[in-house]
Amino acid sequence: MLGSNSIATEYSGINIKAVLIKAYLLSGFLSGVASLIMISRFNSANAGYGASYLLITVLLGVLGGVSPSGGFGKVSGLVLALIILQLISSGLNLLGVSTMVALALWGIILIIVIAVNNVLLPTFTKTKHFEK
Repeated sequence: MLGSNSIATEYSGINIKAVLIKAYLLSGFLSGVASLIMISRFNSANAGYGASYLLITVLLGVLGGVSPSGGFGKVSGLVLALIILQLISSGLNLLGVSTMVALALWGIILIIVIAVNNVLLPTFTKTKHFEK
């Protein structure tokens, strides 16, 4: 919500501290709701329950077009990546593939997407400057 230049955002009249506090409050509240749901599902509490979702989150971001070095992307890309990963997950589940194999496949997909973004795309996106 603040953009990449907080000084310019502050000069435009937005109270940065208030926006950050609201964002942290909303994030903390939603984390608390998620923890209550996880506790009710597993019938216990453990700080490591959410660690299994870290690979999925990073994979969704990278597959959705968010640059790991810059962090900019579109919501539509994330939604499309979420649909693709859910289709892959459901298909592997229907085939009876182990969850460990599915996680390994997601890791391989992540490595392939990062390799394509760093190796192949920079060679295709080089543009020639227009001559006058």
